[in-house]
Amino acid sequence: MARIQEKLFLGDKITVQTMRGRGTTVIGRLTDGRVVLFDQNSQYFNLLVPGQSVEGHISHIQENYVILTPISEPEEMEFVNAPEVYVDDITEELENVDDIVEELEELIEKVSGNAEVIPRALLKVIRLEQLIIRILTGEDW
Repeated sequence: MARIQEKLFLGDKITVQTMRGRGTTVIGRLTDGRVVLFDQNSQYFNLLVPGQSVEGHISHIQENYVILTPISEPEEMEFVNAPEVYVDDITEELENVDDIVEELEELIEKVSGNAEVIPRALLKVIRLEQLIIRILTGEDW
């Protein structure tokens, strides 16, 4: 499904967040998915690194990308720490997971065709959750 492109015009002033592009390049990204490239002739171009907020004017627009000419020094972005995850809380919620896995495996054997899709998908989600918990707890796997 294609995203609806933002309505942008030459000269528009926008602010984007910088991130690592290919190799050593620094890029930005619009909410519609287009890549933001930065004008190499800008006096601020060499100051750009990932994790900044950059304000600039749009100097070129294409279907897949835009070029932004920075108009001020990039600013370091403040990152909000993610909430702490308490692994004990997660594992308590999954205490009965072995019973659920057995029931789903039995259900898969009983049904056929398209009816298998949902229990198989649920099994994959459960196994992914188990893997995440092992990684968070440092448990060997």
